[in-house]
Amino acid sequence: MMDEKDWKILNELIEDASQSISELAIKLNMPRTTVQERIKKLRSKGIIKKFTVIPDYSKLGKPTTAFVLISFLPGANISQKKLGEYIATLPDVHEVHLISGEWDILLKVRGESIQSIGELVIDKLRTIEGVGKSMTCASFLTIKEEF
Repeated sequence: MMDEKDWKILNELIEDASQSISELAIKLNMPRTTVQERIKKLRSKGIIKKFTVIPDYSKLGKPTTAFVLISFLPGANISQKKLGEYIATLPDVHEVHLISGEWDILLKVRGESIQSIGELVIDKLRTIEGVGKSMTCASFLTIKEEF
């Protein structure tokens, strides 16, 4: 599906998507039109979903990251998937995953402090129909984070 040239282009874009096609072409020693067509093909196949910005959240006043595990309450008037979709709309919720095991939903949240994340969990998440118990794990340091 992808050859070596596609992988080189994709890896360069993952590292820095702000590079121009001309810069990529020079760096990869490929014609500009080849790079442009391959990027277009990767986008049309859905391999590249979108180009985005990765902010430094600490500089935006949200230096604290935590992971919240949630138990889904069966029998609620909402499905687990719909619950996850609703939670995804809440401010400061950055990722929502439906998972297997003892817990049903995993969230990645960001906030000003542990206190603000606690308010999100206690005042918002735990009041939503379908949310049972939760467990919050604060992140001390992020070693690797991919987007």
